[in-house]
Amino acid sequence: MTIVHVTMIVVLTHLGVIGAKLLLALFAIDLGASPVQVGLTFALFSILPAIFAISAGRWVDRIGVRVPLLIGCAGAGLATMLVFLAPGLWALYACSALIGVFFMMYAVAGQSLVGILGETSDRTRNFSYYSLAVALAGVVGRAGTGASIDLIGHRGTALLLALGPLVALCMVWWLRSRTPVAQSSSERPPRASARDLWKIPALRRALIAAAIVESGNELFALFIPLYGSSLGLSATFIGMLLATYAGATFVVRIALPRLVQRFGEEGVLCGALGCAALVGMLMITTAQPWVLLALAAAFGFSLGCGMPLSMALTYARAPDGRAAEAIGMRQTVNKSVEVTVPVCFGALAGVAGLAPLAVALSLVLAVGAGVIARDARRRGPAATANASSSDAPPGAGR
Repeated sequence: MTIVHVTMIVVLTHLGVIGAKLLLALFAIDLGASPVQVGLTFALFSILPAIFAISAGRWVDRIGVRVPLLIGCAGAGLATMLVFLAPGLWALYACSALIGVFFMMYAVAGQSLVGILGETSDRTRNFSYYSLAVALAGVVGRAGTGASIDLIGHRGTALLLALGPLVALCMVWWLRSRTPVAQSSSERPPRASARDLWKIPALRRALIAAAIVESGNELFALFIPLYGSSLGLSATFIGMLLATYAGATFVVRIALPRLVQRFGEEGVLCGALGCAALVGMLMITTAQPWVLLALAAAFGFSLGCGMPLSMALTYARAPDGRAAEAIGMRQTVNKSVEVTVPVCFGALAGVAGLAPLAVALSLVLAVGAGVIARDARRRGPAATANASSSDAPPGAGR
């Protein structure tokens, strides 16, 4: 299996799941759900993954990536079809939970597969391709989902979105004999705890950065459907807003290697979070659709670098034989954010309106920028001198 094959699988699976997440939010709103209930729909994508992601990572380390990929793609596709079969609010909650757990299984295995493809020197490039595939799927999935809802309704859209993961399942099955064997976990010490991974400073910083970026993504994904619906925008235009954001992340990830080479990981993340905080504050100040499109693009340019950086750093800084477990821990951190942020801030929007939600989005990102900047200052020149050991750039050997 090559990185081209993996990229195709990633596009197909993420297209279905990203589209399903928007579909469930807009369907819930159409069914009369409150902001808290819409936030709960988002959160249910992540409750089970937050609990089981580390165990899933250990499982992938032990048996390899082939079976988890097959189960993840099949489960995500079939769970999306449930929206067609049971179009009610409680059924949407069940669909969210099922899609989330199967997608987590696929993501842990898929990111592990990207890490073991090729030589160590290829890792940054491969994770860049992975993140570009995710961004491309975000553009097509969100824009297509919004347009499809307006054309054929929520239930018909669910059937279309289910095709992506199911076609990916066929590809994984066809390529099963070419799938590389995952790194063995036999070198892991007996009774090794996930807590040991958290004690590794460089890995811990990568996980914290992932949590901050994920908070920004989740708040933005929650804010846009709520704010767009309050302005009377169509599902097609709301999908365009989210697709514009995804398209901007695609563009900035192409330039990411040069940005990191010039400013370093912390510098890029700090600047990105600071700019995203400013854009988030501006969004609530306008009701003009085309201005919102421009701001969505600016938000994507700002925050789009976070995902590939945190993925590559997590894999590169994990101990030998525990790469998938470290990716599982990253999933746990991210999914914990995805559980708490939509519910808490959905409740905030329900009580105080959407303006406080936009302010909260900006504050989370601004605090994150400050934390990362302070960490970079504390490390100082010594961090640069020791970069080859404890903080090697993405692509360095673990």
